[in-house]
Amino acid sequence: MNTATDAQTKALEFVHQASLFTAIITIALLAWVASGVEFSSDGLRFGAMGCLTASIVFGLATLALIPLVAEARRPGQSNFEVAPTFHLFGRRSARLKATMLPQYALLLAGIILYVVGMVD
Repeated sequence: MNTATDAQTKALEFVHQASLFTAIITIALLAWVASGVEFSSDGLRFGAMGCLTASIVFGLATLALIPLVAEARRPGQSNFEVAPTFHLFGRRSARLKATMLPQYALLLAGIILYVVGMVD
């Protein structure tokens, strides 16, 4: 077996697990925010819920993109350099960075809005 391929597969499995756990945690946090905890303003609550919801959407997009990356990559190619094509409202392509960065950035924004909304 090629060790570069093994390393790529392990790295992709790590990305898959990290995205899955992050999506699960984000869903739990969204449920917590939506459950009616006291916020200083409804705008901050809706902002936090919007950021967390968008983070979940990007997390699911990341999880859907991972098998496509595994199929499209070449030996020695970084998982983050692969841009597999798919059909969604026409022929498209995307890289893992295009879905992972918004997933984590929106999660952090949602957490920050949650904390700001909790402060009186």
